[in-house]
Amino acid sequence: MKGVASKILIGLGIALILAAILWWAIAVNALVKLPDDINSTTEYTGDMTFYVNPLNHQPLPEGQEMKFNMQVERTVSSIKDQYNSSTGALSEEIVFNIEGFPAQNYKFSYVLDRKNMQNKNDSRAWAWTPQDVMERSPSYYPFLPLDTSKDQSYSVWKNEINDSVNSEFVNEEEKDGVTVYNFKGSFAGKDVAPAYVDVLSQSAAGGQGGLGLPKQVTFQDIGPQLAAQGVDVNGLLALLNQKLSAADLQALQQPIPLNYLWDMDMETSIEPKTGAPVDVYKDAESLSAKTDFSQLAAVLAKYAQDPTLGPVLAKLQSQLSGAEPQKIFEYSYEQTDESVKKAVDDAKNQSGKINVAKVYIPWALLIVGALILIIGLLIGGGGAPQTDD
Repeated sequence: MKGVASKILIGLGIALILAAILWWAIAVNALVKLPDDINSTTEYTGDMTFYVNPLNHQPLPEGQEMKFNMQVERTVSSIKDQYNSSTGALSEEIVFNIEGFPAQNYKFSYVLDRKNMQNKNDSRAWAWTPQDVMERSPSYYPFLPLDTSKDQSYSVWKNEINDSVNSEFVNEEEKDGVTVYNFKGSFAGKDVAPAYVDVLSQSAAGGQGGLGLPKQVTFQDIGPQLAAQGVDVNGLLALLNQKLSAADLQALQQPIPLNYLWDMDMETSIEPKTGAPVDVYKDAESLSAKTDFSQLAAVLAKYAQDPTLGPVLAKLQSQLSGAEPQKIFEYSYEQTDESVKKAVDDAKNQSGKINVAKVYIPWALLIVGALILIIGLLIGGGGAPQTDD
């Protein structure tokens, strides 16, 4: 009987050990990946400051900027019917509630590799409108990878500039009972994505984030800007009317393009096992506009040698080329305490599921299998056979 029991136990122990190895090799890869049931809402509070009048878009005098309270709500959800074993699709909706303004609603779609959490190039991935397909590969967002490392930086997507931003490790700390890694990303003067400029140029009444910002201005529109820099606008216009040809005067009336620029300084806490952001404790961003005077300069360059107009134009071009971008608005917000706690609890829950799949089940199989194997070997060993003298 001992021999039979021993063989059964040895076979069962080996089977459990093999099951543990197969679990690590196959089941973990199949189970530990982007979930298909994501539905999280995060809340932030802060303020929005306008440096131009939002009604007529004229610069406001220093010290008379318009500042408003602001709440932001961000929801990330799985698009479950667009999932397969290797690819997951997510929707993101961000709503800015600025005091005294209609709610501004932004929508985005992402397609991620479910294993490494990187964005994939896919026609279902878009920003601002479904027609504006975004090629985000191989950047990260809305999550960093599973088992995020503090020893490397990550390329994180930024929709406002249609590009990725380098995010670097800052420090490690405890938040609501979990260890988080803090990462920081920042940049200045990046060109705003054309699709976002289209949104900003829409009427604010549209509810899609529009502020009615112009894409171009005329020479007359920039008169106040030139006057603020000490230019005698009326005298300059009178001189131009005297000296410029009819064709060049007409060219002077053509619209002048505006280039919009974006700045960002953001710090985020990441739960490393899941790669999930649990706290945006600093987010300061701003929009600026710089007038593109290249076409105007080409027209005025023809008169650089004119004894009367030349010196005036040289001074004007120097002032225009040295002009700083006009800040349009800036906002600053941070995640609410209650929202941080909820995000941490969600990360804990997801981290627990990962531990069950990666640690508890395979190690339980391995330990139990090893114990059964040892017992089988022990009871089947017996003593040495006895012989007669």
